[in-house]
Amino acid sequence: MTYTKRSLENEEACKVILQWWKDLEHRKADRANLRRCHNLNEVIFTPSYHYLWHQLKGLGFRNKTAIALLAGILAHVKENNTTSTFAGQMAKPKEGSKPTVSELRFRKVLTIDERNDLFIYLVRLIKLMNGSINICNLANSVYWWNDITKKNWAFEYYENLSN
Repeated sequence: MTYTKRSLENEEACKVILQWWKDLEHRKADRANLRRCHNLNEVIFTPSYHYLWHQLKGLGFRNKTAIALLAGILAHVKENNTTSTFAGQMAKPKEGSKPTVSELRFRKVLTIDERNDLFIYLVRLIKLMNGSINICNLANSVYWWNDITKKNWAFEYYENLSN
């Protein structure tokens, strides 16, 4: 029996995530509730999280904490930008030749293991990036947050860093 890692970047899962995110535009109170959350426990107490959880659970994604992280951070996203991976977008210059997310901040995010800490930090990064990120790529990364994901982010960030 071979094991194949499911991806939130596959067409069906990505479609569910994007539709849930787009629907937040029409459910402003739900989005505001998610934006006020300070930790993943607070996210889990919102109806919007449960809707996303049930949608993704039906596709085989059952990690409740990872989906809470996803729901909490996506409430801060303003635009789905698919020009690059999330890590690559962090390296793109914002003004002049400096990356949007400094190397120091980037290395800090790679040291985070706990999803609750990751939640707080990713919200800050999304704000630094003016809310314009690759939603499905970030969703897959936070769902499978581990050393392999961190290494992939390092490759993507440094490949896109202007020297």
